[in-house]
Amino acid sequence: MADNQVVYESDGAVASITLNRPEVFNALTDEMFDQIVAFVRQAEADDDVKCIVLAGAGRGFTAGFDLSSPDDFYGGAETKGGRFAVAGLRRRAWVMRDLLYSAKPIVARVHGPCIGAGLYLMLVSDFAVVTDDATFGLPEERFGSAGTSWLYPMLASQIGLKRANELVVTGRKFDAAEAERLGLVNRVVPSEDLDEAVAQLTGALASLPRDGIATGRTVAHMAYDILGIGQSFTPHYGVHPLFVMGTRRGPDEFDFHGTSREKGMKGALAERDERFGGDYWGW
Repeated sequence: MADNQVVYESDGAVASITLNRPEVFNALTDEMFDQIVAFVRQAEADDDVKCIVLAGAGRGFTAGFDLSSPDDFYGGAETKGGRFAVAGLRRRAWVMRDLLYSAKPIVARVHGPCIGAGLYLMLVSDFAVVTDDATFGLPEERFGSAGTSWLYPMLASQIGLKRANELVVTGRKFDAAEAERLGLVNRVVPSEDLDEAVAQLTGALASLPRDGIATGRTVAHMAYDILGIGQSFTPHYGVHPLFVMGTRRGPDEFDFHGTSREKGMKGALAERDERFGGDYWGW
């Protein structure tokens, strides 16, 4: 991984972690995830830091996982065996858990696309300030990835089962106004006001006593455990490989992985979007 694909900065009480692959809408890799966690740990260890801002460089927050090589995404499982998929997914599940259980509050600063794993990152952040042109969705569901199984408890506790089912099962796109109505974000602002809105929130967090922040985070983590959210990560990496590797497609159903092998990633995405186009899907 290039050294600057994730950038860390600290300014007094506020640390910033910025995804920095703007040429590919900050598409995420495992190495980037590892770096994000390392920087969160760095901020946690710095007693001057009271909160963390998670942002994306360029035209958007992030388009999600880098799927330029689908088999590599699953650790080469198709050729080497399911244990490689389990190992890779366990690694990613613990990244999300580490952020959710961070000792310092995390503010997601979101603009433009916040898709797939980008939405995961926003959801495990403690706060989210987004622009009014931000877009959200879990498009991986349209090729049957079962990619968001660990999100069910978190989403259901926030927005209710029926809305969680719709967003996770269909993977349709939704906008910032709907995200605010659902309670998934704290504030929606025009693009030109994003930095000021984030600064207002981080300024408020920075004014809190350090011990109070530590206590508040501990109480939040206890609540996650009581709600069962913290226990959802292990079933994810246990179940997901079985779903993906055991899924079979009928002759009239879209086979994303097979199509990507035959036509490449761009061809597979084009066929997927043609099949799942229309007003409902929003893509």
